[in-house]
Amino acid sequence: MDNRYPVTIGSDIKKSSDIIVNKFGGVQKIVDGLNSNMKTGIDQKSVSERQHVFGKNFFPPPKIKTIMELVLENFEDKINQILCAAAVVSIIIGLIQHPFPEGLIEGTSILIALNIIIIVNSGNNYMSEKRLADLVKLSDKQFVAVYRGSQETETIDSE
Repeated sequence: MDNRYPVTIGSDIKKSSDIIVNKFGGVQKIVDGLNSNMKTGIDQKSVSERQHVFGKNFFPPPKIKTIMELVLENFEDKINQILCAAAVVSIIIGLIQHPFPEGLIEGTSILIALNIIIIVNSGNNYMSEKRLADLVKLSDKQFVAVYRGSQETETIDSE
């Protein structure tokens, strides 16, 4: 469905593509401005020059988070915050009640468990992000029919 501009009651609905064409002086003026031809498209020779001027025809792939971003994301979870606080409290109480090495056992055990949770979660999330980026990259592949200097179409990758 074509995008439509909002209109007041009683006025005609206009397609946005019609408004854009009229804004640039009509279809022929757009074709001339792009150094193209309505029947034969663009020259094969000018494709690289056009890519230099207009850029490649693709959307940039989604940015995947770094491992560090995923690790820090784990600390936004309330359970991990509570576990971290419990480990600190346990170390303080352990050192008050017991001498140095024995007082660290419970708190350190909680910290080790928390590190394992964070490493596993971050690794899984990173792999998921990479898979999603790969799927998006695959789904963006499209083939289109174009005219390249003749009246016969040729099918190329849209990029």
